[in-house]
Amino acid sequence: MRTNFHTHVNRCRHASGTAEDYINCAIQSGLEQLGFSDHAPFPEDCFGLRMPYKELNEYLNELDELKIRYKGKICLWKGLEIEYLPEFYHYYEKLLVEYKVEYLLLGEHYYKTSRNETKNIYETDFTELYVDYAKTVAQGIRTELFQAVAHPDIFMINPWNWDENCEKATDIILDAAVNYNIPLEYNANGIRRGIWEFPNGKRYPYPYETFWKKAASAGVRVIVGSDCHEPSQVWDESVERSYQNLKKLGIVPEMELLK
Repeated sequence: MRTNFHTHVNRCRHASGTAEDYINCAIQSGLEQLGFSDHAPFPEDCFGLRMPYKELNEYLNELDELKIRYKGKICLWKGLEIEYLPEFYHYYEKLLVEYKVEYLLLGEHYYKTSRNETKNIYETDFTELYVDYAKTVAQGIRTELFQAVAHPDIFMINPWNWDENCEKATDIILDAAVNYNIPLEYNANGIRRGIWEFPNGKRYPYPYETFWKKAASAGVRVIVGSDCHEPSQVWDESVERSYQNLKKLGIVPEMELLK
């Protein structure tokens, strides 16, 4: 079975292709299930790199129509990728109940610090903040409003070496994932970004091998997400390599996120 539940469309302003473009590529690639999870807007458009809030209904209505049009050809799911921030708790509930979103991916690009400041994970100045990032992820997991955690090791995109704070952040996320039985995503887009130069050598920005070795030991549930930003990436070499890497780690990823 081939599936993918991490799919972006052009509405987020940094991806290309319409939802139907992704569906056609998914069918050509032999996928049985495709979940759409474009970056969710927040009320008042308080964060960038996502669809405007005024387009949310258009996005969801379009997916409802496509689910009907492609019934029998591929199973489609209507989701969103979104950060967990405690002040938006009722908004997440509203998305699931009133907007009838079928799943939320916890993609923590913004997180809360111990001083209650909202920070961007791409702009982390020192590794102590990784612990705050992990605590925010764990809080999101504990709400049980999210179906999976996207790129949980994305903090390793920053130019800092693995240290005790990375260990602590990883343990916080893994403990929450195991305790709440939520899958963590091995993200193919990190591989797709290519090899980068870091202070401790060349590597992919993520997935980070040490994180996933610890995940394997913890026995956490795992899925692979393409995190595709153009239709041809729905199932590509980076997705294939993700499955190969997990096999080497002794991790058997799940193919179904929703039933």
